[in-house]
Amino acid sequence: MTNTIIKRQSVQKKDLIERLKETPVVEVACRKIGIARATYYRWKVNDEKFAKESELALEAGSALVNDM
Repeated sequence: MTNTIIKRQSVQKKDLIERLKETPVVEVACRKIGIARATYYRWKVNDEKFAKESELALEAGSALVNDM
C-alpha cells in the first residue's frame, strides 16, 4: 500500500470513529464519510486498534442515544 493510501485511510478511520460516537449506526456513519460498509468491516478485521476504537465509539454513541 502506498503512503498516500495509508494517510487517507487513517483520516477516514478517525472521521468514522467520530461519526460512530454521534450516530451509532455503521451504515449511516459510513455513508456520511463516503466509504462502503464493507470497508468498515474489512478495517475491523485487519486493524485491531481500529476494531477496539470503533466498538468503544459505538458504545458511546449508543449511550448518547439512550440518554436522549
